Amino acid sequence: MAWRAPDNLRFYIQEARLVSINLSSSQPSVDAALHALPRRYRKLRAIHPLQLALFSEYCQDWTDDFVPCVSLGEEDEDKETGERFTVPCPPFYQVPSISLARADSLKRLFTWIDLLPLETVRRAVHLLYPETKAWSFASDADDSDHTIFKCIMWSQLVGHDDERHCRNAMSIFIQPPWVLSVRDLELFCKRQSVWAANNIEDLAANVCHQFFGSSSTPWHERPTTPHERLWYKLWDCCIARSCPWFVVSTYTHWVFGVFSNGWTAAFVSPVYSHDSHDPSVLQLLLFWLCSAMGLPGGWVVPEVRIEPAYPSHHLTALVSDLAVTDKSTLAPWAGDD
Repeated sequence: MAWRAPDNLRFYIQEARLVSINLSSSQPSVDAALHALPRRYRKLRAIHPLQLALFSEYCQDWTDDFVPCVSLGEEDEDKETGERFTVPCPPFYQVPSISLARADSLKRLFTWIDLLPLETVRRAVHLLYPETKAWSFASDADDSDHTIFKCIMWSQLVGHDDERHCRNAMSIFIQPPWVLSVRDLELFCKRQSVWAANNIEDLAANVCHQFFGSSSTPWHERPTTPHERLWYKLWDCCIARSCPWFVVSTYTHWVFGVFSNGWTAAFVSPVYSHDSHDPSVLQLLLFWLCSAMGLPGGWVVPEVRIEPAYPSHHLTALVSDLAVTDKSTLAPWAGDD
C-alpha cells in the first residue's frame, strides 16, 4: 500500500525526483542575450562557490533534523487551499503524475517549475510551519527580457489595505535550457572576482577613451558573457526587492545562492541536476527556502570582512547606468575576502 507524502515527509522529500521535462525537438528562435550590462553602481566584487560535499551534507543533516519521518496525519492535498504534493515518487507514494504540455516556450517552462517543485515545496513548508501560510510564490512583473527570463518571489503581503506591500524572502529566476546552458551555469558558479580585478584596468581604459580619444573599448561597452550578464541581472533584481536569497533554474539544472549583507559578495552552490539525489532538488529547495526565512537550523550567510552596509534605498545611478542596451556557524566555502 502506497503512502501519502505527509505519512513520512522526510523520506518523500529525499526520494521524490523531478520528472524529465518534455522539451521541444527544435529550439525556439529568441534573442538570447539578457539586457544587462556593466554599470558603476553595482558593488558585487566576488563570487564564492560553496563546496559540494559540505553543502550537500548540511542540507541532508538539516532534513534529518527538521523534516519529520512520522505521520503528520494530513492528506496530500489541502482541500481548503488546493495546495498539494505534485512530484510523483513511485512505488512508495500515491502522488499521481501530472500531464503537462511540451515546454517549447518560457511560459510553458514556468508551468513545469510552478506546478511540480514549487507547488510541492509550498505544501511542505506550510505543513512544517503553519505560521507561514500567508507566504506563497508569486510571479513578478515582466520586463524587457520576458521571453528568456522570469522571476518568481516567495513573499507575503503585509500592511493595511491602503498601504499593502510585499515582504520578499527568496527569488527564483528562470531561464530556458536552450538559452542558459549547463556550461553557462557552471561558469556562473565558479570562483571569480572579475569586477574587482578589472576595476583599475577598466577605469584607465575609460579615461583614455574619454580624454585622449583612445581606441580602447570603454569598460561599459566591453563584450560580456552569458554568465556575467546573468550576475548583473540577478544583482539588480535582488537589490531592487531587498531580497538577497535566490535560486536559478532551467528546470533541468538548479543553483542556490545568496548575496552578502553588504551586497559585495555572493555565495553559490554547485549545479544540481533535476534528478539529483542525496540531496534531491526538493530537499535543496525546502532547505534554502527555510534558510531564507530565517527558520531554525537554516544556513547563515558568512560575514564578509570590510564590507560596508549597502541599503537599497540609497541606490543611485546615472541615467546611462539605467539604460537598457549550531551548524549555522559552518561555512561550506573556501577562503574569505
